[in-house]
Amino acid sequence: MSEQNRRSVRIDRSAAFHVNALGVRCDPFPLTFSLTTAGELRTIAATAAGATELSDVLAALGQAYAVVLNVGTNSFLDDDLQQWPLSRIAREQGVDAVAYDIRWAASRYWSDDLLVLPWAELDRLLAGWSSYDIEILDAPGPLSPGTADEVALAVNSQDLTTAMVPAVPGATLYYSGHDDCYVHLETTDPTAPLRVLTRLLALKAGAVLLAEDEHVGTVTVVEPPADLVTGLLARSDHWLGSVARTSPTGVTVSLAVRDRSWRLGDPVPELLPYRLTLDVPRGTWVAAESGPGC
Repeated sequence: MSEQNRRSVRIDRSAAFHVNALGVRCDPFPLTFSLTTAGELRTIAATAAGATELSDVLAALGQAYAVVLNVGTNSFLDDDLQQWPLSRIAREQGVDAVAYDIRWAASRYWSDDLLVLPWAELDRLLAGWSSYDIEILDAPGPLSPGTADEVALAVNSQDLTTAMVPAVPGATLYYSGHDDCYVHLETTDPTAPLRVLTRLLALKAGAVLLAEDEHVGTVTVVEPPADLVTGLLARSDHWLGSVARTSPTGVTVSLAVRDRSWRLGDPVPELLPYRLTLDVPRGTWVAAESGPGC
């Protein structure tokens, strides 16, 4: 991503960093990022972002079509409080997706339909509602009924502790989201770590701006430049971040290196020595470092 390709991200009050909190004290959810590489496969575990906040990132990493399945939601329920099939949700959202009934391959209790649609339609499919579980893969083109069956069987018979992409025919990307907060991403695209961490930093800063003014419905944040984020990735594959301070014109996201991926319940350390400060009016980010030995 060059400086010219930096994006302005529109963040609203449904953002994962804004609506999620930790524990009975409702502490702000930390920014977490962890990268594991095995051959060409890169696996990222991260918080906090929902599928809608990453849809354009996934589209940039994936092949031409998105494959959506195993969605759990309370946003579309019938009179018996049963979730609508994905095909019905797609029709309600005005999305012209191809649907395949995969109840025969169900191993997750909400399995019903598998949807195939161009990535450009994913935002429309997900607009205005939330999921507590969702799985998305990529595909090079529309799926035949036989290939759709193969994908459903591969996904729903796979041990979730092992990599998904190598098991799914034709896939180069797999995304699993839980509670519109927890991110699990597998991809063969080497730009994925940069794209995901860049987006998380923008989302964290934007959520803070929303929290400071309850009358603001949305904010627009410019993503940090690639060189700053590349510098972080060169230092470590594992990061944890919080907000160090805010000012009338900006937000500072503070970060610390970890030796492993973050787990729910892990404390946020007092010292977060790496700092990225966003000047909101100017749309500029500045990096700094502090703390013992720095």
